[in-house]
Order: sequence, then structure tokens, then C-alpha cells
Amino acid sequence: MTRTLEVYLNLKHVGTLTETNGKSLSFTYSDDVSTPISLSMPIENKTYNKNIVTPFFENLLPEGDIIKTIASVYLVSEKNPFSLLNIIGEDCAGAIHLSNKNIESKEFPYPKELSTDDFHSLLHKYDNGVPYYQKGMRLSLAGAQNKTTLILRDDIYYIPNFKFPSTHIIKFINPIAPNILLNEFFCTELAKSLGINVSSMEIKKSTNYLYLLIERFDRIKNNADIKRIHQEDFCQILSVKPTNKYQEEGGPSFIKIVDALKSYSSSPLDLILLAKISVYNYLIGNCDYHGKNLSLLHINNSYKLSPFYDLVSTRIYEELSHNMAMSINKKYDFDKINKQDIEKELTSWGLNGPKLLKKIVKDFKYIINNAKEIQLKENLLSESKEINNIIRIIEENYKKLT
Repeated sequence: MTRTLEVYLNLKHVGTLTETNGKSLSFTYSDDVSTPISLSMPIENKTYNKNIVTPFFENLLPEGDIIKTIASVYLVSEKNPFSLLNIIGEDCAGAIHLSNKNIESKEFPYPKELSTDDFHSLLHKYDNGVPYYQKGMRLSLAGAQNKTTLILRDDIYYIPNFKFPSTHIIKFINPIAPNILLNEFFCTELAKSLGINVSSMEIKKSTNYLYLLIERFDRIKNNADIKRIHQEDFCQILSVKPTNKYQEEGGPSFIKIVDALKSYSSSPLDLILLAKISVYNYLIGNCDYHGKNLSLLHINNSYKLSPFYDLVSTRIYEELSHNMAMSINKKYDFDKINKQDIEKELTSWGLNGPKLLKKIVKDFKYIINNAKEIQLKENLLSESKEINNIIRIIEENYKKLT
């Protein structure tokens, strides 16, 4: 049995995704395509097989309990990426979107407004640990945190569709790590204060429910129009399935990402930016920074690192692994990594490791002051024990690098 999905890049039909016998995926470009959907699938070849196609499309799907909920609602297998993309592929990361028929010329209604009651219901269900998915909603956004995507216009939320893509990501409370939203907001704002290019976000509260409102960097708003910007993460670029995103399980390493940047990036600064975010993640104690948390933007046939996202101090959660998602100088154990390891890692990238690390540490000299100022400025952070713990971790790690 064969099933097909039409694949679009920012409303333009670019090819067909085919599933054969319920498991094997292939992708074929349309005849008039001039832009690849992935650096792993250049247009010089017209057809690609499952070894490249499956990782690329699987990485468009969300992870965790939400995918199980969607599969349950629609009575499909949570392990069948084709069936899941057939349901929720209208609004993916980047400019990719999918449909089970050719609908380039079809007229789409203006997005449906999400009522205040429905939005509060959404917050309530997630706050109580219930992954929630309502038929008609379109969520295809990778990552394990509880989240959904919506259009925000004039303080009103709308449900995105094929023609009208989402503008924002909403992240919800996670009962396993209830303060992870404050954690991510704090770590992101701190990175921003140090001149690091990050996702723009706000911490919000509605009827006592906390959520994180994140503006999508892969969207451009021009009055009423919303345009998708294509992006792909390094698991997609390197053809690694999301289940293998950690280096120890076959996922990307820093050196593989560095090699990809040297091959594809149009920005000579990208290697330095990668070094900066790597040092920053060490300082905040982020052990979970894997290949899906780094992406390249595709803009006018050139490529550069996207703003950084998913910045969280995982070291404050004792129950989580202390192993790094990507090794530093072949070391995974966070507590055993030292200044010399970071210098050697950066040197292995073809950079002057000691000199660059010294400069980055100098650039970050106000990190403790900035952290305390951000904590005082934001009421929700001022009494948080977790934020105090993050600042303590930063102080300890910064001393190790000076």
C-alpha cells in the first residue's frame, strides 16, 4: 500500500512524501524546484530514500506525551511519522508544511479565534499534568516540553492553518519540573543581556496559570501577512533521528556541527557564536543542549545559525542526568569538565581555544550582576529558590573559567 503527502515550502509545492507498506518513506522533488527542503537533500538528486527522509520528517514532530495524545485522539500509531504528519503537518518548524492533497490554489478561511475560555482550559489541563490536544488544532513542533503553537494578533489568539502559520509558541507548566518556565525565561533573558541572539519571550500569567509566550523567529509578520522562514536543526542536517539526538546514542557532536557550519554557513561568525553559546551553557549548567537545539536558517539561498533557544539550567534538577548531551573534549560528565577541556574542545574546531575562551569569559564578566538584576526586575523570579540555585551554579562555574 502506498500513501502520499504533498510537501510545501512557504505555500509553494516542492515535492511529494511517499510511504510504502506502512513504514518506508521516500521524498521526490517537483520538476521546477530551485530551493532544497534540507541541506541533507540537495536538489541535484530528485529522489531520496528513508535513510535521509525519515530523520528529516520525524524531526518535525513533537516529542513526549503530546504525540501519544495526538495518536490516541486520531487512532493512529505514535510511531508512524507519516500518519502523524498527515494530521498535524500544516504548521511545522521552518517553512515546511504538508497536505494530503494538492491545495496550492485552495482558499483557506481566516484562522479560527481561540476563545478566552478555551485558552484557560488549555492552561488548566497542562497545569494539572494532562497533555491536551483538540481536534482541529495544528501542532507540529519538535521538542519534549509541553507546548502548542498559535497566532497572536492584537492580543487575541487564533488557531493556525495551512495558509496562516503560527506566530508564537506557548509553553506550559511541566508538573515534573514545575519551575522550568521561570528557568528558561531567566536563562534566556540572561543570555540576551550578554549580547547573545536568542528567542524573544515573555513570562505570562492568566487566571493564576503560568505560561511562556515565545515569538517565533522563523516567521516574518508584515501587517496581516505572516511569512514562514525555513530552518532545520542539526539532527535534520546530519540525518539523525530524534530518538538518537544525544551524542552517546549516535547523535550530533560539536565537531560534526562545526564541520556542517564550515560546509554550509554563510556567516564567518557562526563558529564564534557556537563557541559562545557552548560556554554559556556550561556556565548555567545546561547539560541537555543537543543537536535539535541548534538550527540553521535558510534565507535567500544562504545559511546561518538561528537565534538560540531552549536555554535551561538542568543542573538544578538533581534527578536529571549530569551527562552532557554533547561531549566537551570527549568528556560527558559535567562535573569533570574544566577550563582546559573547553580550551581543547574549541581548539579541535580549528580555533585558538585558550585565546577565544579568555575573550568569551571577559565578554561575560557582568554575568553575575546581570543575573541578579534580572531576578530583581521580574517579580516572578525574585522569590524563586531555583533562580537562586542557577545563580549559584553560574558563580561556581565562572570561577572555574577565570
